[in-house]
Amino acid sequence: MDAVGGNQPNGSVESADQSVTAVVFDCDGILANTAPCWEEAFRQGAREFDLTLDRHRLAELQGAALTTGAQRLVEWSRSSITLADVIDVVHAKLVRAIDESELKPIDGVLDLLAELRSGVHLAVASNSPRSVLDGVLARLELDRYFAAAISADDVDRPKPAPDPYLVACAALGVDPGSSVAVEDSDIGTQSALAAGLTVINLTPSITPRLDDGPAGNGVLRVTSLADHRIRSLVLGEPAAGYPSPRVGLGSP
Repeated sequence: MDAVGGNQPNGSVESADQSVTAVVFDCDGILANTAPCWEEAFRQGAREFDLTLDRHRLAELQGAALTTGAQRLVEWSRSSITLADVIDVVHAKLVRAIDESELKPIDGVLDLLAELRSGVHLAVASNSPRSVLDGVLARLELDRYFAAAISADDVDRPKPAPDPYLVACAALGVDPGSSVAVEDSDIGTQSALAAGLTVINLTPSITPRLDDGPAGNGVLRVTSLADHRIRSLVLGEPAAGYPSPRVGLGSP
């Protein structure tokens, strides 16, 4: 796996006749159960600067890159703190939280990766720093599935800007319009849609459905990565009750 591509992706990929050529995964909350670690890092980091985060502010930080989240803490704080200091503190809290956590893959993701790897190109696009992303993928032995892994350090602008997904698709040599993103945050979904990808949004409570998005793209909301609609969308397999395996995709 390369940070920005270069390896032959996923062995033999048989996708010449498919509309979907690649799937790009977010990491935190999609590949690994690290989302609570991010929340705890922001919460503890804020306390270091006498700032308490309520649920509304924590929700605003969901999916945010380290620098983006730290900048918001600076804006919310009434004390005189520097962005560099906040970044250092939150980064240290994040690394410690992940190191001390019982790190696990998200339910269903291993089966999904195993099914998709021979049919489409796979990559990661994350708002995590490079060191954190590489550590999580290696610790869970997920790095073997991906031809490219893009971190916040690899782009000029993190999510919600489209840069991480554009760079991931470029690393794979695929058109964003024929690619699918797997996300769990509004910030990540905005990023993927802005880049021209169709989005599978993993959410704990919304009934799975296909919502029309901007520029002809769609958002398929699922409550589990085992949902048959994912395979239908990506691999073109028929699924009862699903309108079309290609609804919402941009031009390949």
